[in-house]
Amino acid sequence: MTGTRQSMELASRLDLQIGNTSLLRKENWDFADESTRYLLHNIHPYAAKFIPQIPRRAISRWSESGDLVIDPFCGSGTALLESALAGRNSIGIDNNAVATLVAKAKVSVYKERDLQKLEEMVMLLSDYVNKIPKSKIKQALKRVPDYPYRAKWFEDNAIIELGFIKNHISELRGSSKLLALAVFSAVVTIVSRQDSETRYAAIEKPFVPGSAIKKWVFKMEGTIRNARETSKLICSSKNLVYTDDSRRMSFVKDESVKLLITSPPYLNAYDYHKYHRHRLHWIDGDVEFARDNEIGKHDTFTRPNATPEPFFNDLRMCMKEWERILEPRGRAFVVIGDSIVSGQFVPVGDTLVKIAKEIGLELESRWIRNLAATRKSFNKDARIKREHLLLFKKRR
Repeated sequence: MTGTRQSMELASRLDLQIGNTSLLRKENWDFADESTRYLLHNIHPYAAKFIPQIPRRAISRWSESGDLVIDPFCGSGTALLESALAGRNSIGIDNNAVATLVAKAKVSVYKERDLQKLEEMVMLLSDYVNKIPKSKIKQALKRVPDYPYRAKWFEDNAIIELGFIKNHISELRGSSKLLALAVFSAVVTIVSRQDSETRYAAIEKPFVPGSAIKKWVFKMEGTIRNARETSKLICSSKNLVYTDDSRRMSFVKDESVKLLITSPPYLNAYDYHKYHRHRLHWIDGDVEFARDNEIGKHDTFTRPNATPEPFFNDLRMCMKEWERILEPRGRAFVVIGDSIVSGQFVPVGDTLVKIAKEIGLELESRWIRNLAATRKSFNKDARIKREHLLLFKKRR
């Protein structure tokens, strides 16, 4: 029996053998048969995000209208959109500019004139699906990012079409530009040679001329409809999104947050900066900032003799900030999975409970959620079938 297989069997046995079993609640958080792609939740692919039903239930249960909800690992803004729909104010933080672009696009309220501008742009670009005039190619190429090995990942026609779309987006302003750029980001990887959203490898993938424009137009049409519907449902609220480091949130006031909802990066599961690297270049995001500040990334913890301590040191810094910004008796609701590092099972959920207690956050309740095989963990050798839902309360 291999070490990995032994660790997987160990994980399977241990991920229900948790501390504080008296606080383990029997409640179904699986939401297995519910749609997760409604409104603007479907604007952009973003691996390892939690489903909207989880923050929706948490928001309704532990906050009230007008309260401030924060997600310090906001990803593509799932919790932020659910907060806005419920009439809560929200703050989202992520070190990845792709994430914060999409999160901002999700929680923006779009006026009819903004959406009409986008509809006009859709009609305009539809005329260029078959061919882009040579007179427009030069201007399109000015919008193309220059970075190493770009030609390895994109065919020439794909580069021209993406530059053409980006050039037109640059003429927009405000929320219409935000939404168009988020859809553009969604298209970038699809028309590249990157194998998939969760496999960073260049493969033979012939580019059909016109397909980048066609895909952007098609997705933009659906996104405009969803944005129109979402804007009608968002209650009056203030939603702020920062591209920053969640270990140091100086821009969030002490004791100002009623509810923190988050799903920290899963240890040794994914590399956001890598799989979104082309998108970061094309939207003019900061690749180095995303790479250098990513917590728990797969590349780090697959190195020989890797240990989980750096991950927990980072999360300890984050959780100290949580304690600082939460109101007295405020709550933090955390979704996290266990992992495997260097062939050894790592009880991430129980370790977070210990760290929380040390810094002044008491465990109030916890649940076990069954994890669909297609969600959350992308390191097949370390896939855990369950995840922990932890509810902490600030002591004072």
